[in-house]
Amino acid sequence: MQNLQKTERLILLLLVPFYAIGVLLHTLDATLPMMLAFTPYTILATSILGFFFEVRARNTKVLGWAVITFQSTLVLEIVGVATSLVFGAYTYGSTLGLKLFGVTLLIGINWTIIILGIVQVAGKHLANPYLAALVTASLTVLFDYVMEPVAIAFDYWTWAGGAIPLQNYLAWFCIAFVFAFLFAKQKLAAVNRVPTLIVIVQFAFFVGLRVFAL
Repeated sequence: MQNLQKTERLILLLLVPFYAIGVLLHTLDATLPMMLAFTPYTILATSILGFFFEVRARNTKVLGWAVITFQSTLVLEIVGVATSLVFGAYTYGSTLGLKLFGVTLLIGINWTIIILGIVQVAGKHLANPYLAALVTASLTVLFDYVMEPVAIAFDYWTWAGGAIPLQNYLAWFCIAFVFAFLFAKQKLAAVNRVPTLIVIVQFAFFVGLRVFAL
């Protein structure tokens, strides 16, 4: 990513070694329990970082979009866990922390950052909001595809029967498409590219875990 602002460079310099060390410590039996215990706090801290600059700048349009996206994904997750109709049959484990109706609260926040981080780049380079949403939805599904085996191995969540259903990926494609389209259609813009940097680093983190920890 070219022409990073000073703040973005500092954030990247903070995130890369932090998550790289996380990959290493996940591979060691002695430190794995500590890593799993720290997981919800890591997601929370990253989420705060992702939205800090929007709050500081009082970017109400993006924050309003984020609140709606978070609430909607949380409701869909709650319905999904209760009925198996949205994503398939699954349950959340203990790793991700505090739950509401069986759904960890942090997951909706992190999905909101993932969609935001992708769509702000896609929307900048693709004038057509449908195309921007299509690219965002596709990359969101790719992110989920890479993350799923890690999530299962470390008890983020568990799928009934052990297999990840195609329904899960289709559901996330549709969800990401809708909220990315709303973002692109309204021509919203984040203050900086910190959410995108978070997505890139988290994606690399899950790739690293798949390669070295599973």
